[in-house]
Amino acid sequence: MSDSFHASTPKRPWPHLAERWRSLALADRWRRLGLGAKFTAAVIAILTLTITASTLYSLHAVSRFHERQLVEKGQALGRLISLVSPEAILSFDFLLLNEYTRQVSSQNDVVYGLIVNRDGLPLSSYVDRAESRVGERVAAAKTAELPELLRELDAKGDLIRLQFPILHNDALLGRFIVGLSKQSLRTEFRRQLATQITVLTALVLFLGAAIHAVFRYNVLFPIRELIAASRKVGRSQYASVKIKADDELGMLAKAFNAMADEVREEQAKLHRQAHYDTLTGLPNRLLALLRINELISRSEQSPQRFALFFIDLDNFKSVNDSLGHALGDELLVSTGARLQATLRDTDTVARLGGDEFLVLAPDVTAEKVAENVAERLIRAISRPQMLNGRTIIARCSIGIALFPENGRTVETLMANADNAMYQAKASNQGSAIFFTEDMNTRLRERMQMEQDLNLAIERGELRLHFQPVFDGTGLHHMGAEALVRWQHPERGEISPGVFIPLAESSGQIVAIGDWVLERACRDWSEWNSAGIDPGFLAINVSRVQLGRQFSQRLAELLRLYRVPPQAIELELTESVLLDDHETVAEELRSLRAVGVTLSLDDFGTGYSSLSYLKRFRFDVLKIDRGFVAGLPDSPEDVLLVKAILAMARGLDLRVVAEGVENRDQLAFLSSQGCDLSQGYFLSRPLTKDKYLSYLTERRAAAEALRLSAARDIRRLGSSI
Repeated sequence: MSDSFHASTPKRPWPHLAERWRSLALADRWRRLGLGAKFTAAVIAILTLTITASTLYSLHAVSRFHERQLVEKGQALGRLISLVSPEAILSFDFLLLNEYTRQVSSQNDVVYGLIVNRDGLPLSSYVDRAESRVGERVAAAKTAELPELLRELDAKGDLIRLQFPILHNDALLGRFIVGLSKQSLRTEFRRQLATQITVLTALVLFLGAAIHAVFRYNVLFPIRELIAASRKVGRSQYASVKIKADDELGMLAKAFNAMADEVREEQAKLHRQAHYDTLTGLPNRLLALLRINELISRSEQSPQRFALFFIDLDNFKSVNDSLGHALGDELLVSTGARLQATLRDTDTVARLGGDEFLVLAPDVTAEKVAENVAERLIRAISRPQMLNGRTIIARCSIGIALFPENGRTVETLMANADNAMYQAKASNQGSAIFFTEDMNTRLRERMQMEQDLNLAIERGELRLHFQPVFDGTGLHHMGAEALVRWQHPERGEISPGVFIPLAESSGQIVAIGDWVLERACRDWSEWNSAGIDPGFLAINVSRVQLGRQFSQRLAELLRLYRVPPQAIELELTESVLLDDHETVAEELRSLRAVGVTLSLDDFGTGYSSLSYLKRFRFDVLKIDRGFVAGLPDSPEDVLLVKAILAMARGLDLRVVAEGVENRDQLAFLSSQGCDLSQGYFLSRPLTKDKYLSYLTERRAAAEALRLSAARDIRRLGSSI
């Protein structure tokens, strides 16, 4: 059992694995060698093989030549003995025969001489004992054993055996046998071989060193220069390689220099594209941030102050929309040039994107210096300028942050300067404001409010309030405007003027607007199903909401809650119309196809309102409360409201006056033919429950009035 198991178990091929591992190790070492070492090794190998083959062939030829000479020498001695020995054999003169063999054997390279009769029996022999062990063995042999021993030695190749017939009158008397030693040939061969090896080694080493030196100077050095230059190119250090010849290496050097030039030009182009604005040629945001970082790092070694000015053009979008993007681009280029001309060479002017610019002013030692710089920037930008045949007067808002008072990092400085700029824009156009800690507090509160607003819908914190809208006399209820309110769990009710702009800037207004739209449709449907006529509902639509999917969503809600389209009035401000006119016009056509009423809110406060009435079709105009507040005492407001009403009648538009606060305002609007009115004098915004109670009371009052009128009619009829 055990034997069979061992017999069937194959042997592990460890030797093969070891051999393969060694071959892989050698291959790896060869790959690690440099080009010069590989070339030198290859040259030495080729030279060694070539010269060795030539040397071996030469030694072999010389050995053959010496061997022929030795054979010729033996043949001469043999022929001589064969000529002189017949008489001694015939006379049985063995002493003479011994002398012959001794004379022959005493010659160089002759081991023995032997004369045998025709039967092969030795007659005379002589052995040179000096010829090493061969002579000793022949000398020690018996006479009868000598022929056999000689044949054995000849078979081993240690001797050259020559034999010559001894004749007398053509009769064979015997043979003369001579043995020639090859030892001298081998000794000479070894000597020649040692000499050739020494010469070969010296020659190979000399040629290898010479070839390596030539190869190193003419090939390796240029290649190493190319390698060093390539590494410098990788580090953006561009150095040309010297061209020393017109051979392949010279052509390679020319190609490398051309490539390095192209890389340098492309790198410069990429660097400019990455760090400079393509329109104005000013540094972009990335380069500006790098320079701010450099100043911050430098301030750690030597404390210094610098100022950051965040500049934003006021109403730049209006310029683009009214005068075209080409002129807007010219204004941006001109603004950048004016900023550069106003500042020092050490200051940095960068365009961050859109109409935002950044000025970095080092070595600003006091707030007064920064204030003077800001005033110069505002004056430079606000100077009238001619662009494309038009006189343009630009305004800007500037936020100022100081290092290190307003931040020690790039992110903090940029955020604080940006925050200060928005505060300047909110306070007064064409002004500059320093960042303060109060701004930072408001910024944190704004961010917290933005986070809370994300959860307001999920938590059910939003409410709809309804402000009734009446006819021009203020007596008849026509509908209501749906107003969203936010009841914060900690801060209480937050004004729409606070969270609506925040929702628009963060994009949250889309979800809030959709919630308002759906809740208004659902409430209207509930009231209508209960037999109460709520009239129309006016719903405000933000510019962020208005998109290609808005009309589809509205149509879905109207079908879902079975609300007639004429019961919904959408109020759009002029800011909605500032966007792409073609897109807005297409969306307004879609809304009109749905059948809802379109109202232009806050009419008269925007830019180029009459152009919007010409370009877009509306059903209702809402006079802004700012024009109603001065009625009827302000002549300017009286003229403006009369003009709006006259224009609306000419365009077949209904007019709603909002912000009616007293009886005199209502009476004036009614006398001028205003169609609808709303305001605190008529009714404040009501919660859903209170508005439902209001509608129920008005329905009950109307029903009581109807019954009273019916009784009066019946009483009058019976009396008649």
